[in-house]
Amino acid sequence: MTSDELGFDTAHRPGALTRYFAERWLKEPSAKGERLIAWLLEAALGRNALYFIEKTKEYVDEWGGSGEIVPENACDGFEITGDPVEDTIIPHAVFVWTCMNDLPWSEEVYHRWLDKLLADGSAEAAYLAASLWPARDLMAKVTYRPARWLVYRGQLDAEAERLILMEMLKGEFGIRSSFLYGSFEYDNVLFANTLQAQYIKRYGFTHPVCGLAGPIASASDLKKRIQAALDAPIWSEGVKGATMLLYLSLKLSNNLTDPVRELLNILEQNLFKLDERHTNIINFHMDEIEKIDYNLIKDYINYLIILYNKTINKSDLLMKIFSKYMSIGLKSEDILYIGRDLKNIIFNLMLEEKEKVESWLEKQADDLRIKDILLATYMTKRIDYKYFHDITIKEELKTEQVEKKIEDIYGKIKCVNKIKLFICQVRKYFTPGRDSYKICNFIEDILKREEKINFDYLFREDYAKIINSWHPNRNGVSKEEMFSRSNHIGLYLYYSILKEWKWMTLDFIYHMNKSVEIKVYSDIRNKIIENLYRHTIDDIDIKLDLYLNKIESNNFPCEEIKEEITKELIIELVNMMENNFGKIAEYFRDISRIEKTKIARKVVIENIDLFKDKPRSQLLFDLLNISTKSFNVPI
Repeated sequence: MTSDELGFDTAHRPGALTRYFAERWLKEPSAKGERLIAWLLEAALGRNALYFIEKTKEYVDEWGGSGEIVPENACDGFEITGDPVEDTIIPHAVFVWTCMNDLPWSEEVYHRWLDKLLADGSAEAAYLAASLWPARDLMAKVTYRPARWLVYRGQLDAEAERLILMEMLKGEFGIRSSFLYGSFEYDNVLFANTLQAQYIKRYGFTHPVCGLAGPIASASDLKKRIQAALDAPIWSEGVKGATMLLYLSLKLSNNLTDPVRELLNILEQNLFKLDERHTNIINFHMDEIEKIDYNLIKDYINYLIILYNKTINKSDLLMKIFSKYMSIGLKSEDILYIGRDLKNIIFNLMLEEKEKVESWLEKQADDLRIKDILLATYMTKRIDYKYFHDITIKEELKTEQVEKKIEDIYGKIKCVNKIKLFICQVRKYFTPGRDSYKICNFIEDILKREEKINFDYLFREDYAKIINSWHPNRNGVSKEEMFSRSNHIGLYLYYSILKEWKWMTLDFIYHMNKSVEIKVYSDIRNKIIENLYRHTIDDIDIKLDLYLNKIESNNFPCEEIKEEITKELIIELVNMMENNFGKIAEYFRDISRIEKTKIARKVVIENIDLFKDKPRSQLLFDLLNISTKSFNVPI
């Protein structure tokens, strides 16, 4: 049976990265082997990421040294999937390609692709595209806003709480739901467990998710907002839920500090305002009552799992309470995300209450995620040490044993789907490193049998690194997991995207053989850093370009940010007038910047009061052809 018959086909022909790994992994490189390597890379990275990597290298290699490097039809090679992880690489890739050319493509190109993202249901990618791409009024088409923006603006509706709960269930090192970071401060959810405190500080103690703030809620500024909510004679459902959750998290904690004890006392003095439902939920979790109707806690189940697993961070208590939830009818479909933490809880419970857990799992058959949990727990073992235990994949497990279990759980599935399942398992339910290496053993055994291809020992080591950290849903890629000697500019640019263009990405230029690649990479990196990290830029021309471009494009997530950026520009203008007026005069007298001068003039006129009593204001007004007589501005 051929590779294509087995399903190892790819959307694009093998490129330079595929050939690089074919040389490393295959004992006898061949066209058949290259097609297989291309599929393995696509399975690990996603189609869009691999397309960007390979096409970028191809375009740079074909470039003559001047003019456009990437044609606008390059974007047509991307496939919009509706999966945020797959699709949010597209805006970053298009942004990189835009910076690679001397000039952006026409605005119609960016609007056309934004429309495609929206039409195909990729809201996160559409938001990111509007944040990054150089075309006017893109953001006006996008209604989606990331969770941090909803917190910032006080728009904490049910969907926003769901997004925050999802991120908290995944944990700091879990799989991200998208690859979202853009040019604004609140585009990315860095640490979901900090969003509650941010919201309380700005808007008060109003929603259940606020109750997951934990001990940090005892900080003086947060405690005042909480006290104000508790002082109300009648509580909303949101305040009741928040109070119940915060009380449980503090009551079940150890080593309470004095400020935390003080807050706990305040909560206890106000518990009489809770209704019977919330009081019973507290009593159930404090073991004061044995049973409770599951429907009473169903709406809080994700909050409570987070409370025990993250806020209190006591796995033994979570095991105990999870067992109680099973006893009262917990439904797995009510849990927003089941990852490594819950898999480990279920596995540990199976060691103690095997029949009970197996019975519960059988009742969740309609939840497809339970099949993944059944496979993950089958592959898992616990090693007990004196002061801790380690959960890992069974070393003694044979590939044919796992394949038999897969068939028992999923039925017969294609070879390609089996390998994708292994990749998903290690990313979601196991620990990167040792467990990834074991999974790669399974993958290699299957490919040897099905494809009759012999791999070098480097395959397991390399592929484990790739599935660990190269995919956009990971939390970053370490230097040790990079293949810096690949001399592949597309891969270096992809790494730079994953690293958010931080300082270490500059190291890649030392591994490039061609001066043209060094220039292209350095120019792109500089342009992107200027756009993403404008506060680090000292050059006056670049800084003014950045601010005026942002204001002209009008792609702000909300009006407050537009006002904030405008004020930043005015502060910069005032500083430049005082410290480097000659440079700013040269900028606005440049005839090629006539459109930017018009934008600056409009901004200054709309905010003319902010220039009162500022030194050299009249010089700026003269430079921008602004008459102050009609504005009554004392100079």
